[in-house]
Amino acid sequence: MESAELRRLVVRHRHVAPMLSVVLASTDARVTISDLDGEVILDRGVGDPPGDAPVERHAILVDGTVVGWVEGPRPSNAIAAVLSYACAREADKRALAREALDRYRELNLIYDLADDIGATLETDAVARVAVAEAGRLPSGGRGFVRLRGGANGSLDTRPRGDDAEPAVEPGAGILGAILAGDPEIVNDIPADPRATAAERGFASLAAVPLRVRGERLGVIGTISREPLEFHASDLRLLGAIASLAAPTFEQAAVHEAALSPATVATD
Repeated sequence: MESAELRRLVVRHRHVAPMLSVVLASTDARVTISDLDGEVILDRGVGDPPGDAPVERHAILVDGTVVGWVEGPRPSNAIAAVLSYACAREADKRALAREALDRYRELNLIYDLADDIGATLETDAVARVAVAEAGRLPSGGRGFVRLRGGANGSLDTRPRGDDAEPAVEPGAGILGAILAGDPEIVNDIPADPRATAAERGFASLAAVPLRVRGERLGVIGTISREPLEFHASDLRLLGAIASLAAPTFEQAAVHEAALSPATVATD
């Protein structure tokens, strides 16, 4: 929680400020509330503690993290408890608001992707849309798509001609593990023992496998050379992109195979 938010709770919040006034009214001792940097938010200097009353310092906590301090005699612990509760409630409300916004973004993404992807049956065109959307995650990063190519299970860069980094070795590395397993966030690639030499040139990634009826077609994700902190919400968005792109990739492959010269000649 930022200092400005703690100040708003103490000074202006329509519930917290009156509740704090009631608690302060129970004592005539001096009580000081300050933020994490020591800047005073409230200094109730109406009195001084008796000579034998020790001045206490109590932390204002949110999920175990100190966001401010209350100093004064015995009532200061009750004030710190009140503010810790109020700060936790505000943090919960903000988390719910962020989650609702993430859901709204996911819905918009699904509607937009359905229109864009459904308008083509060319693999590179589908990949271009998917890569663009994967590169728009809230946490940042550059989008990429790798699709199974040859018989050896290699993963090819799509769309063709796009940036081929990170290079993918069949069945190896973090991306190989994601292709064979589950969606993952890796915020410190060099520290991951699975990382290949090519992957260690990057700092962070989030990726999900492209799957259709149990068949794994490839991997879609976002990656960054600079350290980023990807979150579960980023992985959900990638999952939404993958769920729309994967079956379209499959249809595009069938369509392109039907139009290939070898197929026409055989017919």
